[in-house]
Amino acid sequence: MQDIGDFVMTPKTSKTLEDIPAIRWLALVLLAFAMFFAYFFEEILSPLKSILETSRGWDSLTFGTYAGSYPFFNVFFFFLIIAGVILDKMGVRFTAILAGALMVIGAAVNWYAVTDMFIGTALANWLSGNLYYVPVFDQLGVSPFYEGMPASAKLASVGYMVFGCGIEMAEVSVTCGIIKWFKGKELALALGLNMAIGRLGVATCMMFSPLIARSVFMGKADVSHAVLFGMVFLTIGLFMFVSYFAPFRRAAAAQMFYE
Repeated sequence: MQDIGDFVMTPKTSKTLEDIPAIRWLALVLLAFAMFFAYFFEEILSPLKSILETSRGWDSLTFGTYAGSYPFFNVFFFFLIIAGVILDKMGVRFTAILAGALMVIGAAVNWYAVTDMFIGTALANWLSGNLYYVPVFDQLGVSPFYEGMPASAKLASVGYMVFGCGIEMAEVSVTCGIIKWFKGKELALALGLNMAIGRLGVATCMMFSPLIARSVFMGKADVSHAVLFGMVFLTIGLFMFVSYFAPFRRAAAAQMFYE
């Protein structure tokens, strides 16, 4: 007589994409190197202070004010909290691509501000006599602008604020993405590698940004060369975010083959 257990069907255990090492490590590579490019741009002007002093009239106060503008929207307008809400409502895919787009837009504004094209424009003339007093923030000593600040620095600060919104949003999105892929596996290693690769972007920027700025391109050396190089990097990072999602969506549809 057959045992009743012979007639009990055991459900198949599906193998998810996260269980395939090659795919989850590929996901980490795409996410981590997108952040490498983001951190590269974050410090793009840091080693160029002396060049900015001579070519654009940025003194130490100007440079410090510009550098301090980075978290302005995130801290005082709660954009990072808003980014968390967007991530919860719209998901990692939408939020990461939005973050990449914000970084590229901010970088483009930053680049234009330090180019020769900006000098003498109507916008430059307007900024020279405006945008130097921000009520409440001036009284608190946290305004991203001040009277006498060069027009190029004012516009660059606006771009840096937008970039700051994008990179902080990207950090949250990338962390969520890594947790999704590595939960219950090599999660700590993956998070550590992501951070290490990002910091490598900072180190790379410190080494190469001055070399790029001093290189002769279009007949002259200019600080805008380094910013343009960083903007191209960010554009590549945006495409990496897009590439991260597109193939995995197709792979998810074919997940039945990994049983």
